[in-house]
Amino acid sequence: MSTGWTAPGSTEGTAGHQPGPAGGTGGPAPHGNGAPAPQPVGGPASGPQRELVQQVPLFPLRPLNVGEVLGAAVRIYRVRPKPVLGLAAAVYGVAFVLITLATGAGMIPFIGQMQAALEDPTGEAAEDLGTMGGASAEILATIGSSMVTMVITLVASALVTVVLTRIALGEATGNSVPGDRLWSLLRRQALPAVWLSLLMGLLGYIAFLLPLTVGALPLLIIQEAGWLTIIALLLGLLAGTLAAVWVFARTALSLPALAIEGAGVLGSLRRSFQMTAGRKLWRVLGLMVLLVLIFYFAQQIVAGVFVFIAVILYIAILLASSLEAFVLAMGVMTVIMMIGTYVAAFLLAPFLCAGYAAVYADNRMRHEAWDVELNRQARAGREPVAPGASS
Repeated sequence: MSTGWTAPGSTEGTAGHQPGPAGGTGGPAPHGNGAPAPQPVGGPASGPQRELVQQVPLFPLRPLNVGEVLGAAVRIYRVRPKPVLGLAAAVYGVAFVLITLATGAGMIPFIGQMQAALEDPTGEAAEDLGTMGGASAEILATIGSSMVTMVITLVASALVTVVLTRIALGEATGNSVPGDRLWSLLRRQALPAVWLSLLMGLLGYIAFLLPLTVGALPLLIIQEAGWLTIIALLLGLLAGTLAAVWVFARTALSLPALAIEGAGVLGSLRRSFQMTAGRKLWRVLGLMVLLVLIFYFAQQIVAGVFVFIAVILYIAILLASSLEAFVLAMGVMTVIMMIGTYVAAFLLAPFLCAGYAAVYADNRMRHEAWDVELNRQARAGREPVAPGASS
């Protein structure tokens, strides 16, 4: 008699259908004082289904609920702590050095002016700080440094996401990616991941800037702030934010699709749009927003510890030097804050990447019956790669 399909990790349909001692449908025969007899090695409890359950530690191969998505994001630290943290630390470490250099290059002129102004409050440097030209130069340096930081962070995030997604899906199906293959995977998919991430970012910025520009037109034409121009600007800002969120949701599964299906840059982007079409968008958007909010909240907590230490040292150096070691104080505070950002980024990157992988898998299992194929491949011990995809 068929017992129906049973999801991995579930005990339904198994405990009540083991043959009893007299050929019935009860459990194992009592042993001693009525307790069930221990299962022999290789018996029913260690059959194919039990082996599959043991090979699926990240999330069950069936449509997931919210708790299972979040559980997968946390469980990746227990399943593969060394490779995921090691890869994230290495990639974000290089990004950290580049961001520190870019930030320092942008701050050096301003810090020099501040030091000169403190030494001679009536000098030329102090006057330049109060002029429009000095403020404009500072703003431009800050914008330039922020743009460089954003691009570097985007690239690092893409590299980490594409590899950690592959690790997470491998763990979920019981086909772990060996540690010696991680760097070859990174080299093979680095360039497509970077181009895809930059394209996603560009689409998001265009979606945000177009409505904002339209909303700012009345202010640019009238050249006077009034209720009409302010309302138009606020509506443009709101429309731009909603459009950027929409683009984020439609493209959120692109990097997992690239990692698992190997569809290329444009193919992965089209695949994400396909998987988030219609009502499927809202579940993906809700799960992604939840993951991102938890990620940034935890990131602020971790980085906030370093910010607190940096501010204390900054004040201590200034007080100990009678405000003369301004450059040293700023340098120490900036470096410690950057270290805090780096530590928070690489510690929490596996959480976000494993969460993305779980959302991608949930979407395909929910709407494409991917769990049927994954179960078949997991039982056969084959790697879960789509036809034509790169391993």
